[in-house]
Amino acid sequence: MVNNSTPPISRSGGGDTFSDARSCKEWLNGLPLTNIPQAQQLVLEALRKMNRATDFDGLERLKCMELLRDKVAFLQGEQRSRYFGKSLPLSSNDSTAWGTGKALLEEMENGYRQCLNLAEAEQGELSRHAALITQRVMRYIGAQMLFHAIVYRRFEPSLWVRVHQLYAACERLGIAEERVKDSLEGEEGVSTPMESYAHVVLMQAAYLSEMTAPQMDFAEALLRMWLRKVRILREAPAHDDALLAFPLSVDLTRQIGARPLSVDDVRPNHRIIDVDLLSKSIRRRIRGLQSDEEPVSLGLPAEASALDALHQLQRLHKLWCEGAPPRPPAKVPGETTAGLAFGVNEIHFFVSGGKVFEQPDKTRELSRQEKNDLAMFGRVSERTQSMMMGDLNFAVEQWGVIDEMLGAWRLQRPPTASKGVAIGRLVAMRLGDAAPLFLGEISALVQETDGKIVITVALFPGRPEAIAVRAGDARNRQNAQWTQGFRLPALERLNIPASLVVPGGIALRGRGIELWSEGVKEATVYEVLNHGSDFDRVTTF
Repeated sequence: MVNNSTPPISRSGGGDTFSDARSCKEWLNGLPLTNIPQAQQLVLEALRKMNRATDFDGLERLKCMELLRDKVAFLQGEQRSRYFGKSLPLSSNDSTAWGTGKALLEEMENGYRQCLNLAEAEQGELSRHAALITQRVMRYIGAQMLFHAIVYRRFEPSLWVRVHQLYAACERLGIAEERVKDSLEGEEGVSTPMESYAHVVLMQAAYLSEMTAPQMDFAEALLRMWLRKVRILREAPAHDDALLAFPLSVDLTRQIGARPLSVDDVRPNHRIIDVDLLSKSIRRRIRGLQSDEEPVSLGLPAEASALDALHQLQRLHKLWCEGAPPRPPAKVPGETTAGLAFGVNEIHFFVSGGKVFEQPDKTRELSRQEKNDLAMFGRVSERTQSMMMGDLNFAVEQWGVIDEMLGAWRLQRPPTASKGVAIGRLVAMRLGDAAPLFLGEISALVQETDGKIVITVALFPGRPEAIAVRAGDARNRQNAQWTQGFRLPALERLNIPASLVVPGGIALRGRGIELWSEGVKEATVYEVLNHGSDFDRVTTF
């Protein structure tokens, strides 16, 4: 029977690359850093050889791992743009690069775990570094989880088993709060096994399958700043009668992450994640942003400038400090497929009834074929229109329907699909070939272990109308050209205001926006309802 707590075993080996820390340092200095993929592969092969070697001195092995750790971090950082923030599915080359990075993280865990086994067996000088080695193993398990998350791929539940068992061992040995050097990931260059465990738990509790790359970076930056505020408790703290549940807890005997826990259900195998001080820090920044203070004046990390910091802090506070509410049960509808169109331009074409977008305030010069049709038939023939539309290469793809809950549909990407997908991308969806298209965004994304891609589409209320839009202030637009946009009607019975869906970068709160509807109409952006990766949905006045 396979032990789920054991990491993957290296399959290659043989030969000596280095035998101690000195030769390891010399070998690393000779790596071809002008060719990052080659350097990655060389380090991976060297790690595999060292992990298979049985005659390696324990302390020298640890020193080599520390040297390799710095180099692996550099190489992983150089390759990060190959897969982080990319649309799925990845290209073959980028997928290969991701696979190499994954293998490196697995071997780093293996290497440090061998050091830990030797420290437990020898009880000598190496055992004095048990806290550091344990912290490193924990970090590499978390790194593997996060490495899967950045390409929205599920990881094996055995990773949770390994990290839970490791933390339980830290408690038994009394080293959970021992401070160790961590120049790569620790705040002020130090960390503890407890902080590393809390980092793993909180990052995974952020629902990474619903986050873009900048949002993941922001969450990580916040944890680097505030991780010391988080405590892991073996016993439930004293509480008032109003407290019914703890927002986050882990069960060290289960292969899952953190969940809310009723105060009456706490058992010895549970650990409570005490986020009280973290909550205070987040709430203070939320109040500051609501008062129009600048993120930098609030001490927020630089990553805050790349996103809606207020919305992200509110979201993370809910997930980390309030307890994510249970999601409503999904139902399997009668429809088995749904048609999807992607991107503002393509969706506008289909919503407008197959009309090619033209500048509304200008008369386009007809093509030679259109002029010939008008001269011969008095109108542009359907054949000519079809040829013109064919040049656009627009299509509605048929995706499989998995289930639906409260206006959010889970759909499976077909093998014939040509469009890439990413969190926050604008989509239009219809059920049936003759049904109208409704706008929405990709709110969650998962690659199953078998490679299948599943997205969640959250639909916007109201049937869209295709319009032309542009920034109202000429100083805030690159040119005077109109571009595609949509108007969504107000639904008064549901207290939903009318809104506009426009390409990203056009609509900012308090800025003017122009739309064409039998002439130019001016409006001012009142509120940004949805800030996607390629669009914004806003209300105006």
